[in-house]
Amino acid sequence: MKRTLTVFKALTLASLKSPSALFWIMIFPVLLLFILSSILSNIQSSITVRVAVVNENSTLKNTNVDFSSYIIQALKGMSEAKKGKNPILSLKIATNEKSIDGFIKDLKEEKIDAVMLIPKNFNSSVYFQMLKTPLNVYKPNITIYTRRNSQSSDIAFSILDSVISSFNRTFWEKAKKKFISPKVEYVTENRKTFSYIDFLTGGIIVMAFMSVSLFGITDDLLVQRERKILKRFFVSPMTKSNYILGMSLSNVVLEILQLTLLLIVAKMLGAHIQINAASVSFMLYALIVLLPLGFFISSISKSANSGNALANLFNFLFMFLGGLFFPINNVPTVVKVIAYSIPTTYLANGLRAFMGVSHSTTSVFLNILVPLIWAGFMTLYSVRKFKWEV
Repeated sequence: MKRTLTVFKALTLASLKSPSALFWIMIFPVLLLFILSSILSNIQSSITVRVAVVNENSTLKNTNVDFSSYIIQALKGMSEAKKGKNPILSLKIATNEKSIDGFIKDLKEEKIDAVMLIPKNFNSSVYFQMLKTPLNVYKPNITIYTRRNSQSSDIAFSILDSVISSFNRTFWEKAKKKFISPKVEYVTENRKTFSYIDFLTGGIIVMAFMSVSLFGITDDLLVQRERKILKRFFVSPMTKSNYILGMSLSNVVLEILQLTLLLIVAKMLGAHIQINAASVSFMLYALIVLLPLGFFISSISKSANSGNALANLFNFLFMFLGGLFFPINNVPTVVKVIAYSIPTTYLANGLRAFMGVSHSTTSVFLNILVPLIWAGFMTLYSVRKFKWEV
């Protein structure tokens, strides 16, 4: 244990005395958090809202008249990408009345932003209203289900309401009152509206943990191996397990200091995140499962230069395809497949969920299992393949 603590102390002091190490470990993540939160604070305005429509309506008897088709076609037009720009909304359509329960469940879990229900009697109600039938029983009704205090749900409702208003103008242009007034039902209440600084904080924490492992452990191991320092260590009573444990403890301490600084700065920037036993436990879990990444890169690299190149490649892929800085709901399918096969996606999802930022698009089980599988594989590979001498 004494030898392990000696390695831990030496590596930790070396990192704290190194200006470059201090910049990349402590200062760079804080700067990135500040810059991205300042420049991209309005990112939510470009996010495509997700809408589901349940159309229980059928055409009028002995006719092909279907008034609901005008609404459906208008929404389909908004769901198509134009001139390389993202569509206004992502649309799901169902005709089975049983679908409404599934869509409302998705709405509560924040998988979609609003649900529109077109009832069975919609066509006949519109028809009789156009005949100026005085009975209120024939007044057409459309129900829109949303989440209260949710910015994305508010945007989705505004879009659906504008489509209904357009329908009113088309079929009841001269009316002084609204032909159809959508009925709004709230299925749940959000804690707060979407905030990019809240979303970003979880991603920056995962990135910071990953960077320490990728560039701290990889660089130390490969440089010391090339300089034959590792070989000299093991001539002494120092064992390989003493060295690895000491290095790991050194990186854990640096990452805890890094995490503390990030949380303080995030709070100063106005982040509303929950710091409790569950979120802290998951942060520590993320820290631990990302440690083997540096050892893995060292095991497949023949030199410090090739190790740095691979570390940068992994850093780029895991950082930008893992949803650390931007939501990946609307990325192309190929990118989404890659994103859901790497550990940082699940760690960021889990951390944001435990911090109360957003509902995870992946289950808690997968948020724990997938990074653990990656960590297990990288650890086993490193133990078998890492060469202590050049």
